[in-house]
Amino acid sequence: MAITAQQDRLLAIIAGALNRDPRALPEPMDVKLAEQLEADSLDAVEIAMEIESQFAIEISDDEIDKIGARDSGATPGDWWRLIEPKLGEG
Repeated sequence: MAITAQQDRLLAIIAGALNRDPRALPEPMDVKLAEQLEADSLDAVEIAMEIESQFAIEISDDEIDKIGARDSGATPGDWWRLIEPKLGEG
């Protein structure tokens, strides 16, 4: 599956928050951030804040919890499904 320019932007945000090279992420949209990249709840908050800034959208704490970003290790795909509907709203 091809990655869109906006998804690539999202991957760059996530990789930057985790001090990783976005081109080196295994299965970029499906990598488990907590299990495979050792992301924690603070990383999830940093990712959310940077997404809000870069995409000019708002993400609530409830939305972060709903995708399990703070504990179960959401994937970039989970983040994408959260923000994609918001991108047309602005």
